[in-house]
Amino acid sequence: MAVLYKVVEDTRDGSLTQGQWFGRAVHTNAVNTKQIAEEIQENVSVKHSDVSAVLIELINVMNRHLNQSERVVLDGFGSFKIGLKTKGALRKEDFTASKNIVGSRLNFCPEWKVNKEGRRIKAFLDGVTVKSAEEVINGKKKEEQEPNP
Repeated sequence: MAVLYKVVEDTRDGSLTQGQWFGRAVHTNAVNTKQIAEEIQENVSVKHSDVSAVLIELINVMNRHLNQSERVVLDGFGSFKIGLKTKGALRKEDFTASKNIVGSRLNFCPEWKVNKEGRRIKAFLDGVTVKSAEEVINGKKKEEQEPNP
């Protein structure tokens, strides 16, 4: 299967690309921990309950390490770290957490590898192809495009 896309127009007032058309990914479903555990169970000799327990504990352990200001690296997957949303202070001594730190976010950096052409590519994007969601939904057949670099 390919990644589906739809074509949308930039209608934002004042945008430098207003009136231009862009491809946007279409997501048809979400997969949760239970479904992932069921799929893993089908491919290994471990029961669904064991896989679920491991996935749930992975989330708990990652949360604990992230909240200790550590970066979490999952080999073959990528790394996670906490980032902060802040507003500026005019002087260093005027900066306080309560006044200037306004939020936090989770940063994810997927692992990358070198593909067949010698280019760096994010591991999960190796071999990605795309198809028009409109044509798939309407039952029309369209050949897959070349893999996206």
